[in-house]
Amino acid sequence: MKTVSRRDFLKITAAAGGLLAAGGVLGWKTATRAATVHATRSLMGTVINLTLVAASESHGRAAIEATFAEMQRLIACFDHRQPASLITQLNRQGRLTGAPPELIELLTQARRYSELSGGAFDVTVKPLLDAWRAGQAVSSAAVAAVGFRHLRLAGDQIYFERPGMAITLDGIAKGRVIDAATAVLQARGFANILVEAGGDLVGRGQRPDGRPWRVGVANPRDAGVLAVLPVLGQAVATSGDYINYFSQDFARHHIIDPRTGQSPAELASVSVLAPSATAADALSTAIMVLGRVKGLALAAQLPGVEALVITKTMQIDRTPGFPTA
Repeated sequence: MKTVSRRDFLKITAAAGGLLAAGGVLGWKTATRAATVHATRSLMGTVINLTLVAASESHGRAAIEATFAEMQRLIACFDHRQPASLITQLNRQGRLTGAPPELIELLTQARRYSELSGGAFDVTVKPLLDAWRAGQAVSSAAVAAVGFRHLRLAGDQIYFERPGMAITLDGIAKGRVIDAATAVLQARGFANILVEAGGDLVGRGQRPDGRPWRVGVANPRDAGVLAVLPVLGQAVATSGDYINYFSQDFARHHIIDPRTGQSPAELASVSVLAPSATAADALSTAIMVLGRVKGLALAAQLPGVEALVITKTMQIDRTPGFPTA
């Protein structure tokens, strides 16, 4: 299992650890007789928190088990770390036939965010990231293997057009899994839910006291919370240089600009509000790569999307609609 990163404990902190303990999110107390049901599990190398307001404890527990089952099903498809996953098969063979609709759909969405961002978001970045993780110089061959336009979809077939290509869905799959979990709970009639995975989350409805779910945006350089925001039927995701870094000054980290093979140098953290966790996940990565000006411009042009960025010098900027409280 992948080691849980620093991100899993704070960097969007609405639903981490004790903050979601029974009876309270960021200190609130249940004000009704409805059962607030919470469960935590480790999946995708991160901590998953599910919280819902149910008529009874048993009703809520049954829904939570069904939700985790669906999350595990999708992870088995999307996670390149699992030896038997479909992504692992694709990366090993360069071609996958009979791909399920969920995978085709997710890769189609990934391509859209690649096009919107001018290639700043690109699931074919894995060869570059593998080199960085191994402490190796990024070779020209690795750079040549990257390019979302060379990942082809044809019906239920997926294939690579260039040798040495490989994909990682780490920048979008977690959001898709969160969205799927939300859909399972809503289909079972739960209107007041919070689904969180390693700091990315979806909040629907409200807490038992009638107030919104809340999320804390933390300082990327210490443990302090910069702001506590209401989550009003939205998804939230954060990307940052502190989440998985390879140098103590955060200059080398797990987010790579697919166009240069280097970690982007301007931003320390990006938080995105969006209609879906899939969108928030992909856009937070894209904006980290694009930088403050181009990243905020991208967010501003997309319906229902807001973003907050923090530079490495701790300058904070945001789109006009990003909450300030």
